[in-house]
Amino acid sequence: MKLLVVTQSADKNDTNLGAFYYWFRALASRIECLTILAHDAETSTIQAEEFALPHFSFARPAPLQKTRTLGHFWELFAREYALSDAVLFHQIPEYAVAAAPFLLARKKKRALWYAHKSITTSLRIAEKLVDHIFTSSPDGFRLPSKKVHFIGQAIHTDLFSPADYTAKEEMKKNCPFTIVSIGRIAPIKHYELMVRACALLARTWTREWTLSFIGAPILARDHEYLSALRRLIQDNGLAHKIHFKGTASYAEIPEILRASDLFLNTSRTGSLDKAVLEAMSTGLNVLTANEAYRTIVPERYFIERESPEFLAERIKLVADDPLPNLGLREIVMRDHGLHVTVDKIIQVLAS
Repeated sequence: MKLLVVTQSADKNDTNLGAFYYWFRALASRIECLTILAHDAETSTIQAEEFALPHFSFARPAPLQKTRTLGHFWELFAREYALSDAVLFHQIPEYAVAAAPFLLARKKKRALWYAHKSITTSLRIAEKLVDHIFTSSPDGFRLPSKKVHFIGQAIHTDLFSPADYTAKEEMKKNCPFTIVSIGRIAPIKHYELMVRACALLARTWTREWTLSFIGAPILARDHEYLSALRRLIQDNGLAHKIHFKGTASYAEIPEILRASDLFLNTSRTGSLDKAVLEAMSTGLNVLTANEAYRTIVPERYFIERESPEFLAERIKLVADDPLPNLGLREIVMRDHGLHVTVDKIIQVLAS
């Protein structure tokens, strides 16, 4: 099979999209030919490395009009679509909408990967244009459609592997209990719940601990939220315990997780946040409030009540759970492993 993928990025160092670099490697190893159209192909690591794939950028310099970017996209897409057996639009339904004239003129296998709670006009149109829709779970695609396939989150379980806990236990003797949370700094993450729970820990827990946020604000309201969080931390006298570390590349995340003792996730998006699965894949204990995980993780790892008191007590409860937690890792390997997901995509497109 010759597959064309249209995506935002194929750069493993991208802080938000680095995971998909490994998707494309896995896809390429299983089919005759994989060609990538990416918005930022000029910075792609997949283009520079030894397994370089046919890879083209449809981005234009910022000062140029959007119509010129669209024209360049049409030029590239028309050429590569004609040479392919199937096309996969990755996460951005607008790409499928932009390609509509070619999709309607030449019938081939057409698919969309989409994992987000939002239902936009572009998504509704894209759903009509494609034959198949891949998503991680029912919470990741909420538009009713008979075209949907639930195929997991494609976590690279070899990359997100457990630490050597014999060595780790020796290294962490007399070190604080290390809590980490990874993701964009935004109101939807409900990080204030973590801060308030930590204020209770500071008063009621004899154990030393730290909390690190890995991520950064993007929108103006995110920056305002970060300022509010900093004030809350300062007001509770926690500046020496809670730290904002900024962004990390995708390649750096596994080591950050392996160096931690607990992963916290208080997001209420309802979508299957892959950051939780990546933490689970490393064998790290997790606590999540995300409703999508209610039926995935054991009850003790789900934050049932959104209160600082509940979260503080739950942190204390799971702090001594053994590591690595191979039960949590097995859930990821069985249902959300990279090769499981990629094989399902190929099976559908080749049928």
